[in-house]
Amino acid sequence: MAADIDVLDALTNVPALRDAQVWEIVRCCRAFREHPDGGDQTVEIEISADGAGRYVVVATDAARGLTAQGVPMPGLNGAVNMVPWYILDDPATTAAS
Repeated sequence: MAADIDVLDALTNVPALRDAQVWEIVRCCRAFREHPDGGDQTVEIEISADGAGRYVVVATDAARGLTAQGVPMPGLNGAVNMVPWYILDDPATTAAS
């Protein structure tokens, strides 16, 4: 994608998204840790930003069906600290196949 394309601006001009909050995913990370149940846990971390300079962080353990989402904050440190990370310590919410 060309660097001079303003994706957020283009999406906010879509009639179906007129009243939507449009966020750009600016970084995706993966963390590996031990879950309190003793098993391995892979956490996908998605950091998004909006046109007003706010950030929001969503952390997901897809295998256990767990998602911890923070709230929009004006700084990245604040957004990271507003994630309820303890949710990722919950037992699995999906049934084993």
